[in-house]
Amino acid sequence: MSVEILLESKTAMKSTMHYLVVLIAILNSGCNRATLVPPFEQERVELTHETDSGKFYVVDDGNAYREIQAGEAWELVMRVFDPEEVKRSYVIEDGKTYRISPDTQERFEVQRELSESFEDLNLGVPGLLELISEQRQRWGVFTLQSPEASTVSEYVAHRNEMLAGKATFRDCSVEPTSEKSHSGSKSLRCMTPTRPDSMITCKASLSSPLVYFRNGDDFWFEAFYWAEQGLPLTLIDLECEFVAEHPGIRLRIFDDETLGIELKALDKPTYRQPAETLVTFPRNKWVQVQVHFALSTTDGRMEIWQDGQKVLDRTGMTLPFRSAIYNSLEVGISAHCNPNQPCLLFVDDLRCSSKAFAE
Repeated sequence: MSVEILLESKTAMKSTMHYLVVLIAILNSGCNRATLVPPFEQERVELTHETDSGKFYVVDDGNAYREIQAGEAWELVMRVFDPEEVKRSYVIEDGKTYRISPDTQERFEVQRELSESFEDLNLGVPGLLELISEQRQRWGVFTLQSPEASTVSEYVAHRNEMLAGKATFRDCSVEPTSEKSHSGSKSLRCMTPTRPDSMITCKASLSSPLVYFRNGDDFWFEAFYWAEQGLPLTLIDLECEFVAEHPGIRLRIFDDETLGIELKALDKPTYRQPAETLVTFPRNKWVQVQVHFALSTTDGRMEIWQDGQKVLDRTGMTLPFRSAIYNSLEVGISAHCNPNQPCLLFVDDLRCSSKAFAE
């Protein structure tokens, strides 16, 4: 069985929305008003969040509630995650954590250290299939979302055809290439067309379903990027695939062409570089990017270095709720939203870790 299968059922659920948006929409529609419960004990509350629509709680039973009747009762709003599914998906043996396939019960050791230089691969589609093969167990899936495969069902069907050797790239691609390299002779070439008005985003990315980072952990990431044409909206997404709408934290390039951070959850807080010291992201040269997240629902830390210069150092929420597991890492062009220009990006010498990188 390929690691790819671990993500197959989850991919169809993925959305550009996040669970608080869904939650508020449900409230405004008047649904679920009849399900009232007494307030939960504080130690069971995973997250407390206040908005104009009220005070919300995510609880360890996997549900989100809104406080009503001056704290005397909570109303059920939506199912955020299934605690039992998370328990079934992992096992710890001899100090090692394994992800379990829901279909075959096959075990895959989780990855808290990952590196990729794209050197030992063929070019084009054959090399892409080698990247996500069971033998490597680094990447589990690739996503090619574009005008010719714009919906989830369409790009999943296209991917399955490529896996079966019955199709090749259409109007976007993610592939090993010898066209450019930071070190060695190869890199990852990611290309998407211009985003049409009918789509929210285009993608040309790789994902790993085996990363494993939790509350209190540190996540370190480094890669070298060459922006040939256009700039993607996001360079990396670290997500909770067991949670509705896959909330997570991501490295963004904002409209002023500077790196920053966005938490794709709740009211989607963003963390941007100080206005007085902005450093733009250059094109047509190799750029070293390093990121550090200290994971917490309250006092997390976010740091970004560009070519060795620290450009952002902020504190804030870096995890959507206390027991959330970041178990999917997406790299490449994880979102391209420009309606006026395609995007061509090269990535090389990528690595992530739970510890700071040695110089």
